[in-house]
Amino acid sequence: MKLQTAIRVLFVFAWSLIGASVHADMIEGTDILPIPQHVTGSGNGTLDLRMFTFSGSEIQNVAGSFNGDNGNNGLPQGGGADVMLFDESYVTTAGELKAYFNLNFPSGSINEIVLYLDLNETGGGQPNNTLAKLDIILNPTSIQGSPNPFGDVSSAPQAAINQGYTGGTTIAYLNPQPAANLPVNNQGAGFADYAIYTGIDPFGLNDNDVLLFNVSMRLLNDGAEEVFLSGEYSPGDIPEPATMVLLALGGLTLLARGRR
Repeated sequence: MKLQTAIRVLFVFAWSLIGASVHADMIEGTDILPIPQHVTGSGNGTLDLRMFTFSGSEIQNVAGSFNGDNGNNGLPQGGGADVMLFDESYVTTAGELKAYFNLNFPSGSINEIVLYLDLNETGGGQPNNTLAKLDIILNPTSIQGSPNPFGDVSSAPQAAINQGYTGGTTIAYLNPQPAANLPVNNQGAGFADYAIYTGIDPFGLNDNDVLLFNVSMRLLNDGAEEVFLSGEYSPGDIPEPATMVLLALGGLTLLARGRR
């Protein structure tokens, strides 16, 4: 783990020197870690920034002085032709992400964007959900529907992006793609099943940098999934599972991965 930590420190240092535009960080199986049951809450009434979910109303992402871009509320929730899958996007700026983290955590304590995934059910009798795609695009040239991330993007324009964009630089991507290795952790709705470490330091970016998150999933079932940022746990504070094995994720625990 000393070697892994040293590599991570060198990566962050190199990122600050050469810039994010020339580096793409792979999101591998060992970066997708299970969360202990009923620990990291999701949904309304939390400190989370909700990026992807289902809702019949606007996902405001407002707390105190913070007013983030609204969440994509178009994920399938049952009864639709696309209930088994989704291909969706969320756009915001690095400045808004930094403001969100500064609202919830001490200065300097956040050095990586960690996405939290709340699964609902697997579909079609399959044991696993499939994370078919996850990438983060820096400063795309154009985005479908032309949402303005320097304003306050509402939920409908987020849901209308549908991974349509041109240009930009891929700064994080899922490898291998797809990752058919995400069993539901018996959490039920309202709690995160997994933490996904992206390798991206938001504070290494300029405030006006635009970030486009693209997520695809397959083999789903009734009830919406949710992807969010936690306002409760920093990357180094995620509780370690006491007895959980990572199944198809390589048999590593949070302790074995180390804290970034």
